[in-house]
Amino acid sequence: MPVITQNELWKILEEQFCGDVLQSVSLTGIRSGKEEFPQKYLVRPIVIKKEVRLQWTAYDLQSRQTHENLSRKKSLEKIKLLLGPVYRSAHLKTMLEDLQIHFTKKEKVQLRRHQLKEPAQAVSREHDAQKKYLFPEGTPCPFLIATGVMAPSGKVHRAMYRKFRQINRFAEFVYDLREHFPSDRPVRVVDYGCGKSYLTFAVRHLLVEKLGLEVEMLGLDANQEVIASCLRTQKELRLNDIRFELAQISEAKLEPPIDLAIWLHACDTATDDALARSVQCEAHIILASPCCQHELFKQVNSQALQPLLKHGILRERFAAMVTDALRSQLLESVGYRSQIIEFIDLEHTAKNLLLRAIRSDMNPQRQSEAQATYESMKKSLGIERFHLEKLLCKNDRVS
Repeated sequence: MPVITQNELWKILEEQFCGDVLQSVSLTGIRSGKEEFPQKYLVRPIVIKKEVRLQWTAYDLQSRQTHENLSRKKSLEKIKLLLGPVYRSAHLKTMLEDLQIHFTKKEKVQLRRHQLKEPAQAVSREHDAQKKYLFPEGTPCPFLIATGVMAPSGKVHRAMYRKFRQINRFAEFVYDLREHFPSDRPVRVVDYGCGKSYLTFAVRHLLVEKLGLEVEMLGLDANQEVIASCLRTQKELRLNDIRFELAQISEAKLEPPIDLAIWLHACDTATDDALARSVQCEAHIILASPCCQHELFKQVNSQALQPLLKHGILRERFAAMVTDALRSQLLESVGYRSQIIEFIDLEHTAKNLLLRAIRSDMNPQRQSEAQATYESMKKSLGIERFHLEKLLCKNDRVS
């Protein structure tokens, strides 16, 4: 294969990513020592709200998929970070040609371009109209009707359409992890701060009605009116495999093991309370969408970052990102493989991150390295106190 320079490669990629003939890009050949990255990526253009985005589909070793939609610019930045340092090979398909890219052991860039005899047919990029939901619109779904998201006809109420998409998106994350759930006993699920229990009922419907599993589910909330509403919905649906309790997260009576711990937009350090309880109860999977977080707003300090930190809005956003990064790193230090990924498009909510953690058999060395990285990051940003660290240390002392 012909050899080109990296600058020539980036110029070619920029032309392909910014043009209208790109059909797909695949990244494969993951390098040794980069196992924390997906096994491969498949990138394809889609149209959302009349705007072209690039959908990144990540595949793990079990071919489970997660999705992220990025702009052309962000996609180009991402592929420059991944192609070469993480993945050795890429295959670009356009309407006019195929491009094979490979990084050799000596880090030379090989490129083979194959012109098509006839232009390929354009692939449909429509996304919104063809989106296949786990709970599709037009098909009456008992829990969506009972919670006021859907009319008995199956039509989603206009005011609830964002909630409808949010429910479906969360269900997709749970569905992607289906191989982790036990089939020889009920799947034990806890929803911290369940609110009106849209997610509780959605996860139950997915596991029982679509995957044929048995469940034991618990919804927790500190609001008595909310719990009363959940109990009315449960009675209407005639479900006996879910129970609801009025309790604070830190005071709830939970017994290990938990197969799946979920919560949506637990405010500030309530997310840390739920994470700590999940770790304490040996939760196998954690899916959490954090909400507002203020703990580090005044603590974070770095001379090099003063041009950023002097602006209140930027400090707030940066502190929130640091909070989630530290949470993820602490989970790594206690034996979880953790990722922070896009939950739902920013056009639907500003609170669009999801923390996904899966309990694994990480060796003590990797856990120790994760702890050291956590300590280093905390020190570099002048952080003296972190609520989740305190809770996890308390759990260790108790055990």
